[in-house]
Amino acid sequence: MKELMRLDKYLTEMGQGTRSQIKEMARKGRITVNSVTEKKSDRKISPSSDVVAVDGRIVAYAEYEYYMLHKPEGVVSATEDRRHRTVLDLITGRMRDDLFPVGRLDIDTEGLLLITNDGDLAHRLLSPKKHVDKVYYAKIEGMLPEDAK
Repeated sequence: MKELMRLDKYLTEMGQGTRSQIKEMARKGRITVNSVTEKKSDRKISPSSDVVAVDGRIVAYAEYEYYMLHKPEGVVSATEDRRHRTVLDLITGRMRDDLFPVGRLDIDTEGLLLITNDGDLAHRLLSPKKHVDKVYYAKIEGMLPEDAK
């Protein structure tokens, strides 16, 4: 975990607002660090040891989040979509707003997806150079042609 980071970065990463919104919250005395009101949003804090709260509610820090999600049919493998529910809409209680699906499944397909904000892991899993095998199961109606592979 990061040793020291700015308070506004910490709160922005945890989805508490934009840096300017957090600066305003600090100015209004809505943020505490270790139970002491903090008026400066650029203060350095330790995510692993300092206790940060906004409006009396503790905001825990998670550098990375990982979810294994069974994507149902009718949900899109995207971070946002104006017409359909996304895989991120299915994750309640997430701490971070920068999550994304590792890979994709079509809207009419269901199956396991990894959701994370760990770009390095996503690259290691998806890069053709890494040769990570994936297994798919297809259920079809009718007969497959002889030359189907």
